[in-house]
Order: sequence, then C-alpha cells, then structure tokens
Amino acid sequence: MYFGRLNEQNVEQYIDYLKLAMQQEPDMMTVEEIDEEGIRTRLRDSFYEKSASILAMENNQVVGRIEYHFYGCIQGGYRMAYVNWVYVLPEYRHSGVARKLFAEFEKDCEKHEIHQYYLIRATNENADRFYKKFENVQLDEEPMLRKILKED
Repeated sequence: MYFGRLNEQNVEQYIDYLKLAMQQEPDMMTVEEIDEEGIRTRLRDSFYEKSASILAMENNQVVGRIEYHFYGCIQGGYRMAYVNWVYVLPEYRHSGVARKLFAEFEKDCEKHEIHQYYLIRATNENADRFYKKFENVQLDEEPMLRKILKED
C-alpha cells in the first residue's frame, strides 16, 4: 500500500473509488451523485489550494482517503486543520488504513507547523473505538474531536 495526494494524474482512480463507495454505502456519502467534471476542475482551481486529499492506494486503486483543510487565526497566530472526510472501503477496514491515512495527514500538519486539528466524528461504535486510540485527543459528548499537535 502506498499514499499520495490527489492530483490530475490519479483523479480517475479517485473517481472510480468514489463510484464504488457510493455503490457500496450510499448512506455514508454526502452527495447523491459524483460530479466528475467538477472534481477535475476543482483540482486546478486556486480556491482549493489549502485543501488536500491523501489517497491510500493498493494495486493502482484508491482504497481510502482523508481530506482536510489548513486555516489560521490572524489574531493569535494559530495554525489549524480541519479534517473534512475520512473513508475507507469496507473490505479494507480494520487493517490500519485509516490509521495510516491519519499518520500521513499529521506529517503534512508537522510540515506546515499546524498546532491542532479538528473533525466532526462519525457517531458509531467503530468510529468511537478508532478515535479513542489517538494520543493527546479530547473527545466531547458532541461528536467533535480536537487534537493538540504543538504546544506553544
């Protein structure tokens, strides 16, 4: 298994992955159809430069991804990230793919001196077990996860 950023060279594999995910678990997806041309266009749109998707690839196929955005607080100088989406195809779950995707994401956070990240976590037993294994994590009653990466 290898990891790489979503780009114009692997976008077709990414679209195939989205189609498969939509077919296998339509209730887990946030859209009703895949805007293939929109995805290709957004990869070239400067508005999305602070957004990234890391893809988990096996045999030249995408099996999982994590999508995130970097942003900052001008007043306090804080650098933060927001994880927008984590999804692993069902047949690849419980094999460490999501954990490795988060590790790749955290490497990118370190590179950009990100202080902490947030995500709205899924509310199911598998997700709760997964997120409780993180170090330096705060889980609240609300499905919000906050992780401190760098102390001042």
